[in-house]
Amino acid sequence: MIPPFRSEFTTAQKAAYLTAAAAVLDSGQLTLGPYTQQLEERFAVTTGTRYVTAVSSGTTALEIAFRALDLTGADVLVPANTNYATAEATIRAGARPVLYDCALTATADAIDAARTRATRAVVLVHIGGHITPELDSITRYCTTHNLLVVEDAAHAHGSATSDRPAGTLGAAAAFSTFATKALTTGEGGLITTNDHATAARARHYRDQGKNPDGLNTVFGSAWRMPELSAALGIVQLTTTPTPMQRGHNLLRAYAQRIHHPDIAVPFEPRHRYSGHKAIIQLPDHTQRENLRAHLQSAGITPARGVYDHPLHHQPALGLTGNYPLADHFAQTHLCLPLWPGLTPDQQHHIIDTVNTWNLPKHS
Repeated sequence: MIPPFRSEFTTAQKAAYLTAAAAVLDSGQLTLGPYTQQLEERFAVTTGTRYVTAVSSGTTALEIAFRALDLTGADVLVPANTNYATAEATIRAGARPVLYDCALTATADAIDAARTRATRAVVLVHIGGHITPELDSITRYCTTHNLLVVEDAAHAHGSATSDRPAGTLGAAAAFSTFATKALTTGEGGLITTNDHATAARARHYRDQGKNPDGLNTVFGSAWRMPELSAALGIVQLTTTPTPMQRGHNLLRAYAQRIHHPDIAVPFEPRHRYSGHKAIIQLPDHTQRENLRAHLQSAGITPARGVYDHPLHHQPALGLTGNYPLADHFAQTHLCLPLWPGLTPDQQHHIIDTVNTWNLPKHS
């Protein structure tokens, strides 16, 4: 069976990591050391941002970003179609998530419909590395209404629209480096911003809110990234092609070579993609499940949906409402296998299987 995803590292990456890991252990400095700093510097180059703060998870990265931007007590617009963590981080930062309807990418109209008098920020989630084509309209809207844009860029390492990289599109952005991400540190997250004060506050929060005198002056926590984790991220960013370059090329091949009339592969030629997810969309849920079975019969295990359950269906959050775009997207898409080590033969088999799928006949 071809799995939906595998964590793979090249021989060169493994050798480089073992050397770095030995250096970390020899140094005795297991956190907030030179490898964390190097990862931050390398990722700043990747995203074209001035400041990067490495932290313990993508969820933590979001919470710290909200805190650093002083959004406690505010309404924050969050797409209904996103991971639980987006709303969780909002709540843990002391803000209130207010949902807006969203399929794959956000629209200015949906944001306008959801805005409240207490709204101070809008979260844009780059699902699967896709940046909204309405970015300019949304940015103008937020400027007009004095709203901050915060990027949930958990999937978007290396993504860009018209040469504008994810991580530079708002006041701050949060990336995840979880095990399944294009750039992984096993567990971890990265906060990007071009604002010095925001970056300084983020670094303050990640180390239990301590100032140089050791006083806990803000309500931070132990949100540091271990040096061993940072070293794993560095070896991926310093070998070519990077996982993100390889992922973009694989996604482009899917978009160019899948030609089934009932299947859409979202792909904008002017964009650069992280290659985190190979999303395809079908007309309805029944056909999605039929294609899933067809793939499995050919030895291919598609991934689950990016988000099978939009936020208004997550019991722990208590967020309710009618969000038809989010529901339709959740029920009609699936994700083809994608990881940097996917071979040409594997991808050819997947594409051929998709293209030869026979749409079920209705009686």
